[in-house]
Amino acid sequence: MFKVMIVDDNMTNLIMAKKVLEEIYEVVPVNAGKTALEFLRDMPDPPDIILLDIDMPDINGFYVLSEMRNDPRLADVRVIFLTAQDDPTTEVEGYYLGAVDYIKKPYTTALLRKRLDVHVQQIESERKLKRYNENLSNTLKEKVHNIVELEYALVEMFASLMAGRSHMIAGHCERVQKYMDIFMEDIMATGKYAIAESDKEKLVFASKLHDMGKLCMTDRCLADMGDLSLQEKEFNHAHTIIGAEACKKVTEAISKNAFFTYVYNLCRSHHERWDGKGYPDRLMTTDIPLEARILAIVNSYDNFRNHNDGADPLSHIEAVKRLSLWSGTHYDPDLVEIFVSGADKYEHAAD
Repeated sequence: MFKVMIVDDNMTNLIMAKKVLEEIYEVVPVNAGKTALEFLRDMPDPPDIILLDIDMPDINGFYVLSEMRNDPRLADVRVIFLTAQDDPTTEVEGYYLGAVDYIKKPYTTALLRKRLDVHVQQIESERKLKRYNENLSNTLKEKVHNIVELEYALVEMFASLMAGRSHMIAGHCERVQKYMDIFMEDIMATGKYAIAESDKEKLVFASKLHDMGKLCMTDRCLADMGDLSLQEKEFNHAHTIIGAEACKKVTEAISKNAFFTYVYNLCRSHHERWDGKGYPDRLMTTDIPLEARILAIVNSYDNFRNHNDGADPLSHIEAVKRLSLWSGTHYDPDLVEIFVSGADKYEHAAD
């Protein structure tokens, strides 16, 4: 049942209005503006509508409404002014303060009832729309949650497959993900790149799949001790395309999905070089997707620190120096600068 407060210092009007409305509404009659404010502040649930007389001896209706609008609990309560005045200025002032309607005195009981019914119907419609929107929002949140769970499950599935295929590759991908998390924080802290927190989380998790194309490599290519033939090297390079094409099958099957777009770009372009001498597409500078330029640095850092293309692994300091040396040729110089400025964070991050 809707709750209606009637505020009027005229007892005859107050009694008449209460008698007409109490059959279908919960009616709260009040005979003074000051008392109305006290009731409103003490009520656990404010009324749905207030019929508010403007001309009252203690404080007028305008003051009551202005006080209500300053109270977050009462700011959205519908107020209908009751007035014997026939002055357009008064009406404009009421609407300016936030009144939703005016009923001029003297009024008939039929008019009062009908005007109130119209506003109650509007409130019902608004509440139905709000419930619908909340249900829709909850449904969307649930669907998004299910999609995120699926994305994470797919990542873990491929990570498990890579671990079964090569512990070396699986370990590399785990470490790269940790480095990526640190690097993304530092990149976002500069404010130079428009990366949302939600995108950062997707990128970090997607980085774990950058080498999934190596599932199709031979054992010798996976080991890559630096003694591969030219043909084997070409075949090894193909892991970027193999991983990207596998991901492309997913992106073609579902509508726009940022996560799998990131996976695709990371798989395909993490071996591109700033000077255009990388593979597979010989992209250069900012034609290389930002996420791939970011990954290229942490990917190389881990390679330098571990198998290093068959050579002796580099120390942390040596790896950072090589990244600096190759800045502007292999890597985006702005990103290298950010990495180097926070280089100490990476030395033991993957221990």
